[in-house]
Amino acid sequence: MQSPLQELETTYFTLQSQINMLSQACQTQQQRDAISTQYVQARLNYWACVNKAFHDDDPQVVNLTTQIDAANQQLTNAVQQLGNIVTTINDITNVVTLGAQLAAKVIAV
Repeated sequence: MQSPLQELETTYFTLQSQINMLSQACQTQQQRDAISTQYVQARLNYWACVNKAFHDDDPQVVNLTTQIDAANQQLTNAVQQLGNIVTTINDITNVVTLGAQLAAKVIAV
């Protein structure tokens, strides 16, 4: 498992590197909008935490980091397989939502 910031970075960079392919796989504008919205939120989550810190002993931070680690694995698999865009969007939404919860735990240093 990576640090909380590294997990947020993984989510953001995975989406950033695959955004064109994901958009092309969408069948509707609503799906493209959902991908775009989640990408923007992933970017916000990451940048909100850069140059900041987490209380690594906070059980919520540890739990969310563990959940994001698993969700990032699902995201990687979904992007590689891209069999069902709805499932992929759901996987993206899940990891980005967890990321937003984790970003809310950041402390200023």
